[in-house]
Amino acid sequence: QASPSLPARPSHPPVPSSAGRPPPGGSASSACVARGPNRGRAMKIFYETGWGEAAVHFCPHNDSGIWRTETLADVPGAKGWKEANLSAAPTGAEFVMRNGEGTDWDNNQSANYKTPVSTGNWTLRNGQLMRVSESKPVLIVSDLDHTMVGHEHDGDNLLLREFQAKWLGQFAFNGSKLVYSTGRNKADALAVARERGLLRPALLICAVATEIYEVPEDLPLDSRWADDPDLITPEPGWTKKMMECFNRAKVEEILSTKFPKFEMRGCLETDPYRIPTAYEVDEDMQENLRQVREVLGPGMQVITSGGNEWKLVDFVSTEAGKMKGVQFAMQRVGIPPERTLVCGDSGNDESMYRSPGVRGVAVGNSLSELVENLQGQAKAGPQAVVHGEVFETKSGSSVLYANAPVAAAISEALDRFWPQKD
Repeated sequence: QASPSLPARPSHPPVPSSAGRPPPGGSASSACVARGPNRGRAMKIFYETGWGEAAVHFCPHNDSGIWRTETLADVPGAKGWKEANLSAAPTGAEFVMRNGEGTDWDNNQSANYKTPVSTGNWTLRNGQLMRVSESKPVLIVSDLDHTMVGHEHDGDNLLLREFQAKWLGQFAFNGSKLVYSTGRNKADALAVARERGLLRPALLICAVATEIYEVPEDLPLDSRWADDPDLITPEPGWTKKMMECFNRAKVEEILSTKFPKFEMRGCLETDPYRIPTAYEVDEDMQENLRQVREVLGPGMQVITSGGNEWKLVDFVSTEAGKMKGVQFAMQRVGIPPERTLVCGDSGNDESMYRSPGVRGVAVGNSLSELVENLQGQAKAGPQAVVHGEVFETKSGSSVLYANAPVAAAISEALDRFWPQKD
Protein backbone atom coordinates (compact mmCIF):
# COMPACT_ATOMS: atom_id res chain seq x y z
CA GLN A 1 0.00 0.00 0.00
CA ALA A 2 1.26 3.43 -0.81
CA SER A 3 1.60 6.05 1.87
CA PRO A 4 -1.56 8.17 2.16
CA SER A 5 -1.56 11.48 0.34
CA LEU A 6 -2.78 14.72 1.82
CA PRO A 7 -6.45 15.53 1.25
CA ALA A 8 -7.27 18.26 -1.20
CA ARG A 9 -8.58 21.65 -0.06
CA PRO A 10 -12.41 21.60 -0.09
CA SER A 11 -14.35 23.36 -2.81
CA HIS A 12 -17.40 24.04 -0.60
CA PRO A 13 -18.33 23.43 3.05
CA PRO A 14 -20.86 20.87 4.36
CA VAL A 15 -23.86 21.61 6.50
CA PRO A 16 -24.10 19.24 9.49
CA SER A 17 -27.43 17.55 10.23
CA SER A 18 -27.19 18.68 13.88
CA ALA A 19 -27.78 22.27 14.85
CA GLY A 20 -24.79 24.49 15.66
CA ARG A 21 -21.84 25.99 13.88
CA PRO A 22 -21.08 23.92 10.74
CA PRO A 23 -17.52 22.61 10.40
CA PRO A 24 -15.48 23.73 7.42
CA GLY A 25 -15.70 21.55 4.35
CA GLY A 26 -13.29 18.91 3.15
CA SER A 27 -12.50 15.98 0.95
CA ALA A 28 -11.92 12.33 1.80
CA SER A 29 -8.46 11.40 3.06
CA SER A 30 -6.88 8.02 3.59
CA ALA A 31 -8.04 6.17 6.70
CA CYS A 32 -8.86 6.15 10.38
CA VAL A 33 -9.17 3.28 12.80
CA ALA A 34 -10.04 2.63 16.43
CA ARG A 35 -8.57 0.14 18.86
CA GLY A 36 -9.30 -1.32 22.27
CA PRO A 37 -12.64 -2.41 23.73
CA ASN A 38 -15.21 0.30 24.39
CA ARG A 39 -16.77 0.26 27.84
CA GLY A 40 -19.58 2.71 27.10
CA ARG A 41 -17.61 5.69 28.44
CA ALA A 42 -16.41 7.20 25.18
CA MET A 43 -16.19 6.85 21.46
CA LYS A 44 -12.64 6.08 20.39
CA ILE A 45 -11.39 6.91 16.93
CA PHE A 46 -8.08 6.64 15.13
CA TYR A 47 -6.94 8.20 11.90
CA GLU A 48 -4.27 7.30 9.35
CA THR A 49 -3.13 10.36 7.45
CA GLY A 50 -0.26 12.15 5.81
CA TRP A 51 -1.00 15.19 7.96
CA GLY A 52 1.68 15.90 10.55
CA GLU A 53 -1.02 17.13 12.94
CA ALA A 54 -4.75 16.36 12.85
CA ALA A 55 -7.94 16.90 14.82
CA VAL A 56 -11.51 15.61 14.85
CA HIS A 57 -14.40 18.08 14.90
CA PHE A 58 -17.49 16.33 16.29
CA CYS A 59 -21.01 16.73 17.59
CA PRO A 60 -22.01 13.98 20.08
CA HIS A 61 -25.33 12.24 19.51
CA ASN A 62 -26.18 12.73 23.18
CA ASP A 63 -25.50 16.49 23.06
CA SER A 64 -27.20 17.80 19.94
CA GLY A 65 -26.03 21.12 18.61
CA ILE A 66 -22.67 21.47 20.33
CA TRP A 67 -19.59 20.90 18.18
CA ARG A 68 -16.25 20.18 19.79
CA THR A 69 -12.67 19.71 18.56
CA GLU A 70 -10.25 17.09 19.86
CA THR A 71 -6.59 16.90 18.81
CA LEU A 72 -5.36 13.49 17.66
CA ALA A 73 -2.17 11.94 19.03
CA ASP A 74 0.23 9.51 17.37
CA VAL A 75 -0.61 5.82 17.84
CA PRO A 76 2.27 3.86 19.41
CA GLY A 77 3.47 1.13 17.08
CA ALA A 78 1.61 2.44 14.04
CA LYS A 79 3.46 5.07 12.05
CA GLY A 80 1.15 7.55 10.38
CA TRP A 81 -1.83 6.71 12.58
CA LYS A 82 -3.41 9.11 15.06
CA GLU A 83 -5.99 8.63 17.79
CA ALA A 84 -8.56 10.50 19.84
CA ASN A 85 -10.73 9.47 22.76
CA LEU A 86 -14.04 11.35 22.50
CA SER A 87 -15.19 11.27 26.12
CA ALA A 88 -18.08 13.61 25.31
CA ALA A 89 -19.53 11.09 22.83
CA PRO A 90 -20.37 7.84 24.67
CA THR A 91 -23.05 6.93 22.13
CA GLY A 92 -21.31 8.07 18.96
CA ALA A 93 -21.18 11.27 17.00
CA GLU A 94 -21.32 13.15 13.74
CA PHE A 95 -17.81 14.23 12.81
CA VAL A 96 -15.26 15.44 10.29
CA MET A 97 -11.46 15.40 10.27
CA ARG A 98 -9.07 18.27 9.64
CA ASN A 99 -5.36 18.96 9.58
CA GLY A 100 -3.67 20.82 12.42
CA GLU A 101 -3.94 24.20 10.74
CA GLY A 102 -7.60 23.75 9.84
CA THR A 103 -6.86 24.37 6.17
CA ASP A 104 -7.68 20.88 4.85
CA TRP A 105 -10.74 18.81 5.76
CA ASP A 106 -12.15 15.33 5.33
CA ASN A 107 -15.94 15.50 5.59
CA ASN A 108 -17.31 12.58 3.58
CA GLN A 109 -17.85 14.67 0.46
CA SER A 110 -19.82 17.30 2.40
CA ALA A 111 -22.11 14.72 4.07
CA ASN A 112 -20.04 14.41 7.29
CA TYR A 113 -19.38 11.06 8.96
CA LYS A 114 -22.04 9.70 11.33
CA THR A 115 -21.94 6.69 13.59
CA PRO A 116 -25.18 4.99 14.65
CA VAL A 117 -26.47 5.98 18.07
CA SER A 118 -24.58 3.25 19.86
CA THR A 119 -21.60 2.57 22.05
CA GLY A 120 -18.45 1.31 20.42
CA ASN A 121 -15.23 2.22 18.71
CA TRP A 122 -15.28 2.99 15.02
CA THR A 123 -13.04 2.92 12.00
CA LEU A 124 -13.20 4.97 8.86
CA ARG A 125 -11.06 3.87 5.96
CA ASN A 126 -11.36 5.24 2.45
CA GLY A 127 -14.79 6.57 3.31
CA GLN A 128 -16.11 3.34 4.88
CA LEU A 129 -17.24 3.52 8.50
CA MET A 130 -16.76 0.25 10.41
CA ARG A 131 -17.22 -0.84 14.01
CA VAL A 132 -14.15 -2.25 15.76
CA SER A 133 -14.72 -5.74 17.11
CA GLU A 134 -15.60 -5.69 20.79
CA SER A 135 -14.96 -9.42 21.18
CA LYS A 136 -11.70 -11.01 22.33
CA PRO A 137 -8.70 -10.73 19.98
CA VAL A 138 -8.18 -13.25 17.21
CA LEU A 139 -5.01 -14.61 15.65
CA ILE A 140 -4.80 -15.29 11.91
CA VAL A 141 -2.01 -17.59 10.72
CA SER A 142 -2.16 -17.57 6.94
CA ASP A 143 -0.25 -19.13 4.10
CA LEU A 144 0.79 -16.65 1.40
CA ASP A 145 0.67 -18.08 -2.12
CA HIS A 146 -2.86 -18.84 -3.38
CA THR A 147 -4.24 -18.07 0.09
CA MET A 148 -3.51 -14.52 1.25
CA VAL A 149 -1.90 -13.71 -2.11
CA GLY A 150 -4.24 -14.76 -4.91
CA HIS A 151 -1.99 -14.61 -7.99
CA GLU A 152 -4.25 -15.63 -10.92
CA HIS A 153 -7.25 -15.82 -8.55
CA ASP A 154 -6.81 -12.16 -7.57
CA GLY A 155 -4.66 -10.52 -10.21
CA ASP A 156 -5.69 -6.98 -9.32
CA ASN A 157 -5.48 -7.62 -5.53
CA LEU A 158 -9.10 -6.58 -4.98
CA LEU A 159 -9.90 -9.55 -2.73
CA LEU A 160 -6.71 -8.90 -0.76
CA ARG A 161 -7.60 -5.22 -0.33
CA GLU A 162 -11.11 -6.16 0.84
CA PHE A 163 -9.65 -8.45 3.49
CA GLN A 164 -7.16 -5.79 4.55
CA ALA A 165 -9.95 -3.23 4.92
CA LYS A 166 -11.86 -5.68 7.11
CA TRP A 167 -8.79 -6.51 9.18
CA LEU A 168 -7.80 -2.88 9.73
CA GLY A 169 -11.39 -1.84 10.34
CA GLN A 170 -12.53 -4.52 12.75
CA PHE A 171 -9.58 -6.43 14.18
CA ALA A 172 -6.15 -4.83 13.88
CA PHE A 173 -6.58 -2.48 16.84
CA ASN A 174 -8.53 -4.64 19.28
CA GLY A 175 -5.45 -6.71 20.12
CA SER A 176 -5.80 -9.17 17.23
CA LYS A 177 -2.66 -10.42 15.48
CA LEU A 178 -1.76 -11.36 11.90
CA VAL A 179 0.97 -13.93 11.14
CA TYR A 180 2.19 -15.17 7.75
CA SER A 181 3.32 -18.80 7.47
CA THR A 182 4.79 -19.65 4.09
CA GLY A 183 6.94 -22.16 2.27
CA ARG A 184 8.95 -19.24 0.87
CA ASN A 185 12.29 -18.31 2.37
CA LYS A 186 12.68 -14.90 3.99
CA ALA A 187 13.88 -13.04 0.91
CA ASP A 188 11.08 -14.39 -1.27
CA ALA A 189 8.46 -13.74 1.40
CA LEU A 190 9.51 -10.11 1.78
CA ALA A 191 9.55 -9.71 -2.00
CA VAL A 192 5.92 -10.79 -2.36
CA ALA A 193 4.98 -8.62 0.65
CA ARG A 194 6.34 -5.57 -1.16
CA GLU A 195 4.91 -6.60 -4.53
CA ARG A 196 1.38 -7.26 -3.25
CA GLY A 197 1.25 -4.66 -0.48
CA LEU A 198 0.84 -6.99 2.50
CA LEU A 199 0.09 -5.59 5.93
CA ARG A 200 2.69 -5.83 8.67
CA PRO A 201 2.47 -9.15 10.57
CA ALA A 202 3.35 -9.86 14.18
CA LEU A 203 5.58 -12.74 13.04
CA LEU A 204 6.90 -13.96 9.71
CA ILE A 205 7.14 -17.76 9.58
CA CYS A 206 9.17 -18.97 6.60
CA ALA A 207 10.40 -22.16 4.92
CA VAL A 208 7.58 -24.34 6.33
CA ALA A 209 8.29 -23.08 9.84
CA THR A 210 11.99 -23.84 9.89
CA GLU A 211 12.56 -20.10 10.31
CA ILE A 212 10.56 -17.63 12.42
CA TYR A 213 11.24 -13.90 12.26
CA GLU A 214 10.27 -11.11 14.62
CA VAL A 215 8.74 -8.02 13.03
CA PRO A 216 9.19 -4.80 15.06
CA GLU A 217 5.96 -3.06 15.99
CA ASP A 218 7.38 0.37 15.16
CA LEU A 219 7.55 -0.48 11.44
CA PRO A 220 4.74 0.87 9.22
CA LEU A 221 1.51 -1.13 9.06
CA ASP A 222 1.50 -0.98 5.27
CA SER A 223 3.93 -2.85 3.00
CA ARG A 224 6.83 -0.54 3.87
CA TRP A 225 7.44 -2.85 6.86
CA ALA A 226 9.17 -5.20 4.39
CA ASP A 227 11.52 -2.59 2.89
CA ASP A 228 14.54 -3.29 5.11
CA PRO A 229 15.19 -7.05 5.56
CA ASP A 230 17.82 -6.36 8.24
CA LEU A 231 15.08 -5.18 10.61
CA ILE A 232 13.26 -8.53 10.33
CA THR A 233 15.33 -10.71 12.67
CA PRO A 234 15.34 -14.42 13.57
CA GLU A 235 13.57 -15.46 16.75
CA PRO A 236 16.51 -16.64 18.89
CA GLY A 237 14.92 -19.58 20.66
CA TRP A 238 13.43 -21.05 17.49
CA THR A 239 16.69 -20.63 15.59
CA LYS A 240 18.62 -22.39 18.34
CA LYS A 241 16.20 -25.32 18.26
CA MET A 242 16.46 -25.67 14.48
CA MET A 243 20.26 -25.61 14.65
CA GLU A 244 20.21 -28.43 17.18
CA CYS A 245 17.69 -30.72 15.47
CA PHE A 246 18.58 -30.52 11.75
CA ASN A 247 21.63 -32.17 10.21
CA ARG A 248 21.68 -30.68 6.74
CA ALA A 249 24.82 -32.48 5.51
CA LYS A 250 23.42 -35.89 6.45
CA VAL A 251 20.12 -35.32 4.67
CA GLU A 252 21.87 -33.96 1.57
CA GLU A 253 24.07 -37.05 1.40
CA ILE A 254 21.11 -39.43 1.67
CA LEU A 255 19.16 -37.61 -1.03
CA SER A 256 22.06 -37.28 -3.46
CA THR A 257 23.26 -40.88 -3.14
CA LYS A 258 20.04 -42.83 -2.64
CA PHE A 259 17.16 -40.68 -3.88
CA PRO A 260 18.34 -38.58 -6.87
CA LYS A 261 14.77 -38.30 -8.11
CA PHE A 262 14.31 -35.54 -5.52
CA GLU A 263 15.93 -32.53 -7.22
CA MET A 264 17.56 -30.50 -4.47
CA ARG A 265 17.09 -26.73 -4.54
CA GLY A 266 18.06 -23.88 -2.26
CA CYS A 267 21.29 -23.64 -0.29
CA LEU A 268 22.61 -23.17 3.21
CA GLU A 269 22.35 -19.36 2.95
CA THR A 270 18.71 -19.24 1.83
CA ASP A 271 17.36 -22.40 3.51
CA PRO A 272 19.56 -23.22 6.48
CA TYR A 273 17.19 -25.61 8.27
CA ARG A 274 15.45 -27.44 5.44
CA ILE A 275 16.23 -28.96 2.07
CA PRO A 276 13.63 -27.96 -0.53
CA THR A 277 13.34 -30.30 -3.51
CA ALA A 278 11.18 -30.81 -6.56
CA TYR A 279 9.83 -34.17 -7.71
CA GLU A 280 8.36 -34.84 -11.16
CA VAL A 281 5.30 -36.93 -10.43
CA ASP A 282 5.51 -40.54 -11.61
CA GLU A 283 4.08 -43.91 -10.63
CA ASP A 284 6.95 -44.50 -8.20
CA MET A 285 6.48 -41.31 -6.20
CA GLN A 286 4.52 -42.77 -3.28
CA GLU A 287 6.96 -45.65 -2.91
CA ASN A 288 9.93 -43.27 -3.05
CA LEU A 289 8.32 -41.11 -0.38
CA ARG A 290 7.79 -44.15 1.81
CA GLN A 291 11.37 -45.27 1.38
CA VAL A 292 12.95 -41.87 1.99
CA ARG A 293 10.91 -41.44 5.19
CA GLU A 294 12.07 -44.84 6.38
CA VAL A 295 15.73 -44.07 5.70
CA LEU A 296 15.61 -40.63 7.28
CA GLY A 297 14.00 -41.97 10.44
CA PRO A 298 11.57 -40.56 13.01
CA GLY A 299 13.40 -37.27 13.59
CA MET A 300 12.68 -36.00 10.08
CA GLN A 301 9.47 -35.24 8.22
CA VAL A 302 8.81 -35.06 4.49
CA ILE A 303 6.27 -32.39 3.48
CA THR A 304 4.76 -32.42 -0.02
CA SER A 305 2.68 -29.86 -1.87
CA GLY A 306 1.85 -28.99 -5.45
CA GLY A 307 -0.09 -30.04 -8.51
CA ASN A 308 -0.37 -33.17 -10.58
CA GLU A 309 2.85 -32.83 -12.59
CA TRP A 310 5.40 -31.60 -10.03
CA LYS A 311 5.50 -31.72 -6.25
CA LEU A 312 7.54 -29.50 -3.98
CA VAL A 313 9.00 -31.73 -1.28
CA ASP A 314 10.56 -30.25 1.86
CA PHE A 315 12.81 -32.22 4.19
CA VAL A 316 12.69 -30.75 7.69
CA SER A 317 12.97 -31.73 11.33
CA THR A 318 9.89 -33.01 13.14
CA GLU A 319 10.33 -29.92 15.35
CA ALA A 320 9.46 -27.75 12.33
CA GLY A 321 6.41 -27.74 10.03
CA LYS A 322 3.44 -25.40 9.95
CA MET A 323 1.57 -26.93 12.89
CA LYS A 324 4.57 -26.27 15.13
CA GLY A 325 4.68 -22.74 13.75
CA VAL A 326 1.02 -22.18 14.66
CA GLN A 327 1.60 -23.47 18.17
CA PHE A 328 4.59 -21.16 18.61
CA ALA A 329 2.60 -18.16 17.32
CA MET A 330 -0.30 -18.81 19.71
CA GLN A 331 2.08 -19.03 22.64
CA ARG A 332 4.03 -15.93 21.59
CA VAL A 333 1.04 -13.61 21.15
CA GLY A 334 -1.05 -15.14 23.95
CA ILE A 335 -4.14 -16.00 21.91
CA PRO A 336 -5.74 -19.43 22.50
CA PRO A 337 -6.63 -22.03 19.84
CA GLU A 338 -10.37 -21.25 19.87
CA ARG A 339 -9.55 -17.66 18.82
CA THR A 340 -7.00 -18.72 16.17
CA LEU A 341 -7.79 -19.03 12.45
CA VAL A 342 -5.40 -21.03 10.24
CA CYS A 343 -5.65 -20.50 6.48
CA GLY A 344 -4.23 -22.52 3.59
CA ASP A 345 -4.67 -24.11 0.18
CA SER A 346 -2.17 -26.96 -0.28
CA GLY A 347 -0.43 -29.98 1.16
CA ASN A 348 2.17 -28.15 3.21
CA ASP A 349 -0.67 -26.41 5.07
CA GLU A 350 -2.48 -29.57 6.18
CA SER A 351 -0.73 -29.91 9.54
CA MET A 352 -2.11 -26.52 10.67
CA TYR A 353 -5.62 -27.99 10.66
CA ARG A 354 -4.44 -30.72 13.03
CA SER A 355 -3.70 -28.14 15.73
CA PRO A 356 -6.22 -29.06 18.46
CA GLY A 357 -8.96 -26.52 19.03
CA VAL A 358 -8.13 -24.05 16.26
CA ARG A 359 -10.53 -22.68 13.68
CA GLY A 360 -9.48 -23.15 10.08
CA VAL A 361 -10.40 -22.20 6.56
CA ALA A 362 -9.51 -24.08 3.43
CA VAL A 363 -9.84 -21.48 0.66
CA GLY A 364 -12.30 -22.20 -2.13
CA ASN A 365 -9.47 -22.72 -4.62
CA SER A 366 -7.67 -25.32 -2.45
CA LEU A 367 -5.73 -28.01 -4.27
CA SER A 368 -7.21 -31.50 -4.30
CA GLU A 369 -4.34 -32.76 -2.13
CA LEU A 370 -5.52 -30.56 0.76
CA VAL A 371 -9.21 -31.32 0.23
CA GLU A 372 -8.54 -35.06 0.22
CA ASN A 373 -6.44 -34.75 3.36
CA LEU A 374 -9.20 -32.83 5.12
CA GLN A 375 -11.72 -35.44 4.01
CA GLY A 376 -9.56 -37.96 5.85
CA GLN A 377 -9.40 -35.70 8.90
CA ALA A 378 -13.16 -34.99 9.06
CA LYS A 379 -14.76 -36.63 12.10
CA ALA A 380 -18.03 -37.22 10.23
CA GLY A 381 -16.30 -38.61 7.14
CA PRO A 382 -15.41 -37.27 3.68
CA GLN A 383 -18.97 -36.19 2.93
CA ALA A 384 -18.69 -33.48 5.61
CA VAL A 385 -16.17 -31.50 3.54
CA VAL A 386 -18.52 -29.33 1.49
CA HIS A 387 -18.08 -25.79 0.17
CA GLY A 388 -19.62 -23.28 2.56
CA GLU A 389 -19.86 -25.69 5.50
CA VAL A 390 -17.92 -26.05 8.77
CA PHE A 391 -16.83 -29.53 9.82
CA GLU A 392 -15.09 -30.93 12.88
CA THR A 393 -11.81 -32.80 12.57
CA LYS A 394 -10.52 -35.79 14.50
CA SER A 395 -7.93 -33.44 16.03
CA GLY A 396 -10.60 -31.20 17.55
CA SER A 397 -10.36 -28.28 15.12
CA SER A 398 -13.30 -26.66 13.29
CA VAL A 399 -12.71 -26.02 9.59
CA LEU A 400 -14.66 -24.06 6.98
CA TYR A 401 -14.30 -25.20 3.37
CA ALA A 402 -14.93 -21.77 1.93
CA ASN A 403 -17.01 -20.82 -1.07
CA ALA A 404 -14.76 -17.84 -1.82
CA PRO A 405 -11.19 -18.04 -3.13
CA VAL A 406 -7.95 -16.76 -1.59
CA ALA A 407 -8.16 -13.70 0.72
CA ALA A 408 -11.96 -13.49 0.34
CA ALA A 409 -12.14 -16.91 2.01
CA ILE A 410 -10.37 -15.49 5.07
CA SER A 411 -12.98 -12.73 5.25
CA GLU A 412 -15.69 -15.39 4.86
CA ALA A 413 -14.22 -17.36 7.77
CA LEU A 414 -13.99 -14.31 10.04
CA ASP A 415 -17.70 -13.65 9.42
CA ARG A 416 -18.58 -17.29 10.05
CA PHE A 417 -16.59 -17.85 13.23
CA TRP A 418 -16.72 -14.35 14.76
CA PRO A 419 -19.60 -12.33 13.25
CA GLN A 420 -19.53 -8.61 13.99
CA LYS A 421 -22.19 -6.09 14.85
CA ASP A 422 -23.27 -3.71 12.10
